[in-house]
Amino acid sequence: MVEFKRYCVDFDTKSDDVLKFDVVIVGTGVAGLYTTINLDRSLKIALITKESIQISNTTLAQGGIAAPLSQDDSPDIHYMDTIKAGAGLCDTHMVRILVDEAIENINILLKMNIPFDLDDEGEIVLGQEGAHSRRRIVHASGDATGRIISEHLGLKLKSYNNVTVFENTFLVDILTDDDKAIGVVLKRKDKNLIIFARYIVLASGGYGYLYKYTTNPEVTTGDGCAAALRCGTKLVDMELVQFHPTVLYHEKNKSFLISEAVRGEGGILYNINNERFMPMYHPQAELAPRDIVSRSIYFEMKRTNSHNVFLDITHLNSQFIKKRFPNIYKTCLELGLDITKERIPVAPAQHYSMGGVLADEFGKTTVENLFVCGEAAGTRVHGANRLASNSLLEGLVFGKRIAEYINGSNIGEVKEVNVLYNCKEVKEFEGDVMVDIEILRSKMNEFAGIVRNKEGLECLISYILDKLYSLTKVKLQTIKQIEYYNMLMIGYTIASAALMRKESRGSHYREDFPYQDDVNWKKHLVFSLNGWEVLE
Repeated sequence: MVEFKRYCVDFDTKSDDVLKFDVVIVGTGVAGLYTTINLDRSLKIALITKESIQISNTTLAQGGIAAPLSQDDSPDIHYMDTIKAGAGLCDTHMVRILVDEAIENINILLKMNIPFDLDDEGEIVLGQEGAHSRRRIVHASGDATGRIISEHLGLKLKSYNNVTVFENTFLVDILTDDDKAIGVVLKRKDKNLIIFARYIVLASGGYGYLYKYTTNPEVTTGDGCAAALRCGTKLVDMELVQFHPTVLYHEKNKSFLISEAVRGEGGILYNINNERFMPMYHPQAELAPRDIVSRSIYFEMKRTNSHNVFLDITHLNSQFIKKRFPNIYKTCLELGLDITKERIPVAPAQHYSMGGVLADEFGKTTVENLFVCGEAAGTRVHGANRLASNSLLEGLVFGKRIAEYINGSNIGEVKEVNVLYNCKEVKEFEGDVMVDIEILRSKMNEFAGIVRNKEGLECLISYILDKLYSLTKVKLQTIKQIEYYNMLMIGYTIASAALMRKESRGSHYREDFPYQDDVNWKKHLVFSLNGWEVLE
């Protein structure tokens, strides 16, 4: 049984800086910001962000928010699309909540004057994306929905005198007492900061930066999930990692997302031999679910011995392209690529983490007073393959639910206890942590990527366990060293769950078990400090 450190740094509540708040929220993507805005204004809130308030996966989200707003759509149809994409692993209760409360939350954003794209009659323009049977994607500034929402929510929070924002502040660990979360240990300018709080909300994002090729920013090293695991929570569905089919493949940029909506508006995929290939893999062709399109591109690249395929929208009206995808058009043009005239070189890259900290319909974890929301949460709402544009929606719906639960609770006094923690470690960290991180990311991409097998996963697990063991007696002193430790912890859970799941389902594909097995594997794998268990 693998053992992890309980706390990653030495700290002392008597000598370190200590603050008290009613609620601590870690993360400033849509989940963190929207939860904060929906909390009662009488609560004293600390909002923690690893870098600046605008650096998150939310700001990179291009597509939009899925919501059944059109006359030919309904929550029931949205529900069925989500269930189908999830390949049998969606929690039906959670999906029902997601789709039933979608319109309500879109209306709240409209009342906040979020500038969604409108047509000439002032009606919301709805986009089409893969695996959606209706046009239901609400977007802003064409392909900059996440950034627009994040900026507007961030500006709104500036007027809230009950909210204190801590930028460039790193979550190290979650303090517990009698199996209850009571605070957080943070690093700020290489100094410890301890905040005691009645409630803690993790909205810290996913763990995409574990992979060499990802659309995620460098901050997504799984810190929230790792800290939650160390304090006693459970992680679920960690093997279910989504790879976006179309990420720019350019010598100067291999992480820029080419939105799902590009295919939704008519984009066509070609291999290097100028052959359209998606109809050979799936009847929905370019609009098949993400996992299918990603694997199809992977196999096509392997078949043609190439590093990329091409996405073509040159047949669309050039003015439409510039208006609908201004950010994509501008970014590609800066790299010398005019997408109105040239095909876009693309390849799959890690994009989203379906797994996370096990949570119920109010974001509650298995540790009392600790909540989780957004990509850090394991709500099982996305099943084995997230439906496009359901991620921002999840952050909105469950962020509001967490806020309402806290608002309806008796906050009471913030408990403050004296804690002195001295690590038993005696060794200094050896080597270059940046090199270690890049080696791990390459191995994750190679062995726990789009296509997996027993031999590769066992090799990866052995490597990670060796590294974890070597750090047992090592004192972690820098943020990068703690990030690396977090990445090893999360990498272990991903690889181990992927090895255990002897089937292929949604985003998880085992070439040695290439078929979906509903008899034995229509269930969720859950990991905690006590080991593995199965959730039906």
